[in-house]
Amino acid sequence: MLYLGWIFLWLVAQGRIRGLNTPDCFTEKPLRTYSARCGEEFVLFCDLPEPQKSHFYHGSQLSPTRGSEYLPCSGSENLSDVQWYLQPKNGDPAVEITQNAPQVIQEKSTLHFLTTGINHAGLYICRPRMRSPQENACCVRMILEVKPQTNMSCESAISHEQHLLLGSMSAIYCPGLSHQSDAQSPEMTWYQNGKLLCEERSNPIEVDEVYDYHQGTYVCDYTQTDNSSSWTVRAVVQVKTIVKNTNLKPDILDPIKDTLEVELGKPLTLNCTARFGFEINFNPVIKWYIRDSDQEWEIETPKGRSVKSTLKDEVIERVVLLEKVTESDLHKKFICFAQNSIGNTTQSIQLKKKTGVVFLYLLLGTVTGLAGMLTTGALFYMYWIEIVLLYRTYQSKDETLGDQKEFDAFVSYAKWSPFESEASSSLSEETLALNLLPDVLENKYGYTLCLLERDVAPGGVYTEDIVSVIKKSRRGIFILSPNYVSGPSIFELQAAVNLALEDQTLKLILIKFSSFQEPESLPHLVRRALRVLPNVTWKGLKSVPPNSRFWTQIRYHMPVKSSRGVTWNHLRIMPWIFFSGKDAVRQNPLGGAPSLEDGKMHVNRFPCLPSCPW
Repeated sequence: MLYLGWIFLWLVAQGRIRGLNTPDCFTEKPLRTYSARCGEEFVLFCDLPEPQKSHFYHGSQLSPTRGSEYLPCSGSENLSDVQWYLQPKNGDPAVEITQNAPQVIQEKSTLHFLTTGINHAGLYICRPRMRSPQENACCVRMILEVKPQTNMSCESAISHEQHLLLGSMSAIYCPGLSHQSDAQSPEMTWYQNGKLLCEERSNPIEVDEVYDYHQGTYVCDYTQTDNSSSWTVRAVVQVKTIVKNTNLKPDILDPIKDTLEVELGKPLTLNCTARFGFEINFNPVIKWYIRDSDQEWEIETPKGRSVKSTLKDEVIERVVLLEKVTESDLHKKFICFAQNSIGNTTQSIQLKKKTGVVFLYLLLGTVTGLAGMLTTGALFYMYWIEIVLLYRTYQSKDETLGDQKEFDAFVSYAKWSPFESEASSSLSEETLALNLLPDVLENKYGYTLCLLERDVAPGGVYTEDIVSVIKKSRRGIFILSPNYVSGPSIFELQAAVNLALEDQTLKLILIKFSSFQEPESLPHLVRRALRVLPNVTWKGLKSVPPNSRFWTQIRYHMPVKSSRGVTWNHLRIMPWIFFSGKDAVRQNPLGGAPSLEDGKMHVNRFPCLPSCPW
């Protein structure tokens, strides 16, 4: 009787559909009659004929209704984009099903019912959206019958969602047939995500090993008949691949630290973020609590939201917002609480007043000041001699006034021997003593030197002459070399040391012209003097230019004296101002001073100096 009612409905629908400019479809009767249970998920496929390929059937397998009548759809451009119409069971006119229809989603050629209702029963027609005028007959009719739910014990246990454990052996059951034996199970037609599974014709689908691709929406069709009619029963099951349930408590990702610096009076957002392992019956709990003294209560916050979800875990976040941080909030503890079926985890956080900007400025100022002091100290250490010379030039008094001394410095060196080879060295101690020292210290800076060959008349007693000129000198300059410490000239240094112990105005300056070893015959007093007296190292041609470091150190130890020849240009303030031995430098040799020209040094000895009797 029910089947006769559907036939009558189909005959009545012919006129209504023609009224909507929808001509007869190429099929003479509805393609199929489907049966669905009220309140369950359901899908309809628009099984349009397609000569080259089928949307739901393999090219080698034809639907029972397919034949030569499929030719009217051969000119349609896109059979996957279709229009759906519904002719209600009560005989109302056919209407197009749009995207705004409640509980119905149209996905290309599939009509997906999230929940079927009695109002969804009726005659459904689908046809291509883009078609030629001659293709109006390209459409398919199907009838959907919605049955009410029953209270049978077996039916009440129907599940439309199944879980498959990855890597295990399992089976996919058609809802409503899971309680039937294999002998009672009818022949099945299975679809996965809208695609026909040709090899699966029975219930259930046996899966030897579960993989990710087994997940999806499965549709099972089977035919039921009574004495006078038959119809297709369709059921939908959502299959989800899963992993094993976690055996760990939730892991709190934020907050991590126990304290948080905040500014009073400013808004504050606190995040409670936790990672929950997979569970089939997933019921996560994430909350914020406040603990103040002995009291503890939950904070009313918006519900937690999922931040990240994977097959193995899910990250959920819950936020608490403080409109204004107060002094009382600094004494409270904010507790992030997360719980699953295994247990719970907590993480507390204490608010701390943020350090003021003033303290930061003070700290920065202190560090800057210390850095400045260290830099200044380093500069003073590096350029102390230059600074002292600069001060002497403009501020210090002439210490030579009224001291009753004739010479600023007495010069002592190892006397040149005519038996030594002239080619042994073009720049010897004698050259330094008789040429360079007078040229720089006398001619350039206005000092008065005492040279035995020049300033002491010959014929006197050597020892008496030495003691006499040293007493008349404010400084003693001694050019040390192996010849000096091993020769007779060492007497001059010994005499000067003895006189310096009596005369505090007499200062001795040692010039280390070349390295030497102290001979065993060296007097003990001279040995001690070599260790405590200031010394300046001679570095060969590098020390020749008047603005080299060598001359700066010599001037530092010389007496403070006003000189008309001293100007700013004579001060060596910056160490990077120096003469390069590769440059062509010329100096007018006053008194036989050396000159650098074309990379060669020319030395002139004092002309016609009287030879000493010693």
